[in-house]
Amino acid sequence: MKKIVLLASLTLIFASCGRSNDNTNEIIVDPPKEVLTLPTKVSGSYGVRTIKYDGNKFYEIMMSDLKMIFEYTGDLITKITSYDSKGIKIQTVDLVYSNGKLTNVSSHEGNDKYTYVFSYPDANTINTTKIRNNGTSLYRDEESYVLKNGNVISEEMLYYLNDKLYGKINVAYTYDDKNNVFKNVLGFDKAKMYLLYELGVNMIGNNNLLTKEHMNRPVTGGISKYKVINDISYSSSNYPVQIISKQYGANDQLQGTETDFFEYNK
Repeated sequence: MKKIVLLASLTLIFASCGRSNDNTNEIIVDPPKEVLTLPTKVSGSYGVRTIKYDGNKFYEIMMSDLKMIFEYTGDLITKITSYDSKGIKIQTVDLVYSNGKLTNVSSHEGNDKYTYVFSYPDANTINTTKIRNNGTSLYRDEESYVLKNGNVISEEMLYYLNDKLYGKINVAYTYDDKNNVFKNVLGFDKAKMYLLYELGVNMIGNNNLLTKEHMNRPVTGGISKYKVINDISYSSSNYPVQIISKQYGANDQLQGTETDFFEYNK
């Protein structure tokens, strides 16, 4: 009887070891990583921009006469260096953050020095002071942006020359509910309030610009107005593949049309 019990115990032990070894030898296959949708080419009224990435980080934006190289610290864009068609450095931009928010940008281009200071009075307001100094004149813009769902819905700007107020600009924006072109680019959302100067307002926001209404009130008097209406075609994944922008004057007369096309990695 003791032999039978011992044999049964050994059988259980070896069976358990066998199962353990089987588990050890199992090949675990990680699920494939999702390939994020990234724009690789933007072409249209302003020429062709080819975009290269390191993963989902900006690496290079190439135009016919300009190349922009991006550098990151962690997940944040912290430097942009621009070169002309001959490979000569023409601009360096340094971006500084605090607690993940963009606070300062400094830029040098020829004799022009630019500084941007960003502050955040509340969750949906961004204030910006932009200064350009070329050695002879000092330009300053004081801007306040109101955001909703990550999109700039209104902008107010006071613009100065040599500390003298020259006028006030008000802008209102509306958006669609589809994916923005640069939605999946790492660090883009953190730097977008500066990148709007580089890439244009069509590219900025969590969604895509539908309308823009612009009003300029110079201190000398008079008001100038225009509006932009975008007609957007989308991919099956709800990313823009074509944006037709039409600009209208104060009397709704058509002033111009621009068309941009977007290509993606998938």
